[in-house]
Amino acid sequence: MSILKERFDVAVIGAGPAGSMAAKYAAKSGANAVILEEHPAVGWPVECAGLLGLGALAESELPGSSFVLRRMKGAAIYSPGGNRLDFKAQDPRASVVDRRLFDRAAACEALHEGVEMRLCSPVRRIRREGEESVLSIGGGDEIRASIVISAEGVRGRLARQAGIMPPELVLSGAQLELPFAVEDPESVEVHLGAAPGLFAWVIPTGEETARIGLCARERGCEHLKRFLGQEVIRKRILGSATTINVGGLPLGPPPVTVAQGLLVVGDAAGQVKPTSGGGIYPGLVAAKIAGGVAAAAAMEGDGSAQRLQEYDRIWRANLGRELEIGMRANRMLNRMSAKECDELVNYLAGRPALIKTIEEHGDIDRPSSLMIKMLFHLDWDGLKLAGLLRYALG
Repeated sequence: MSILKERFDVAVIGAGPAGSMAAKYAAKSGANAVILEEHPAVGWPVECAGLLGLGALAESELPGSSFVLRRMKGAAIYSPGGNRLDFKAQDPRASVVDRRLFDRAAACEALHEGVEMRLCSPVRRIRREGEESVLSIGGGDEIRASIVISAEGVRGRLARQAGIMPPELVLSGAQLELPFAVEDPESVEVHLGAAPGLFAWVIPTGEETARIGLCARERGCEHLKRFLGQEVIRKRILGSATTINVGGLPLGPPPVTVAQGLLVVGDAAGQVKPTSGGGIYPGLVAAKIAGGVAAAAAMEGDGSAQRLQEYDRIWRANLGRELEIGMRANRMLNRMSAKECDELVNYLAGRPALIKTIEEHGDIDRPSSLMIKMLFHLDWDGLKLAGLLRYALG
């Protein structure tokens, strides 16, 4: 059957977690939906550290845990000068996942709701004809849809063509997976100061394997090479890298995430936590909203930007303040000197009550709640930290 003659209520571009969830919720809301994925397989290429908080796993609505490699209970945070802060909860707070399996499981859930999947289907351009969008696909085929959801990733080429502004900032990310002397298989490592713009990480994937990566304002691969050469990392490397991943990390959503006939979700909309670089949780939350709004608009026959603003309003009500606080916290940390960062980590490491608060209330999906609780445990020496937290919280 020729794609040329097909028509859908909702067409989703991209089969990542946000795209699959948006299509799933469009179908659950009664729409005839299709996912258009440019690659020959879902879950490839991998451009993610694969550390998901409890909130992200819950939002994924995925049965089972075949994609989970390890459960994480804590973290070790290193300052530029080598000061260290350790904390560890009683129960797991995050999971390390195989992103290929995770993405495929999410896509299968969409298929179970009746969503159609088209692999090897890169969308070249979108044009609006009356109340429909015509999507030109590689190979010369076209499909028609009332509403299009762009979940095309950080580049967001089609979203930009529609007039959606890019995210505020795009960091350069690089990651290796390799044999590594893991210190604690239940804790991730965060190395502050190793990458201007965010930080470097070590995420255990096994007893003697780990993902080592970072995100920086530019030249992520160069910063990663330098990080791997640091003594604290170099001496623990046990062999050559088995996988290498590079990609961009968008921070700060644009002012508007809709246009006529189009909604934008996930990385393309800058829906990424600026404190950790994680995009799965906010992407899934926004995707559910997008799917529902897109389906309703399609069945109403109203694809106007004004009608689709409902999506923009609702996702910002759910996530906007958290992302804004995250951007403030990110800017705050990037303005700190190495000495100030050393002092901050040293201060926190010497406060058992603060560490207990982190262990009990730490939430990588919504970190602002922890920031608020930390304010109640600061003494006179912590006035500077209090000021920083208040700045971040607005």
